[in-house]
Amino acid sequence: MQNTKMLQDFIKTNKLSAEIIQCTGEVHTAVKAAAQVDDPEAAAKSIVLIDSDEEPLLVILLGKNKIDFQKIKEILKVKDVRLAEPEEVLRITGYEVGGVPPISIYGIKTFIDKAVVEKEEIFCGGGDPNHLMKIKTKEILENVDEISIEDVKK
Repeated sequence: MQNTKMLQDFIKTNKLSAEIIQCTGEVHTAVKAAAQVDDPEAAAKSIVLIDSDEEPLLVILLGKNKIDFQKIKEILKVKDVRLAEPEEVLRITGYEVGGVPPISIYGIKTFIDKAVVEKEEIFCGGGDPNHLMKIKTKEILENVDEISIEDVKK
């Protein structure tokens, strides 16, 4: 709940139209999140990766899609990329796995998949595994410092 408040404060401070939604049960995965919303195709996920230089990267993609690690390596020009461990996700983002939002995370490069940008709004991590956030993709692009639109899905 503490992290949901941190996210809510970010939304209020930046005057975003995004809203936090209380879920029935935990929504650790995009599949579970999709079952909670009106438009399952708009369910998205924020995944933290670590490259071979130990630099973190946040990747935002639709819940139905998987990351193409080869594409990520080529874009970053690194030897390897791996999923961050749950404790790394918490340390890097301030949010636990299952609740990582695409906003309110500082000092981390972010890739948003082209398919996400095609959606007007998405449902994504809402600060903890019991909440989702409904947000316009435009607001993500306007409120994340180091963001680039990339084709990163398989």
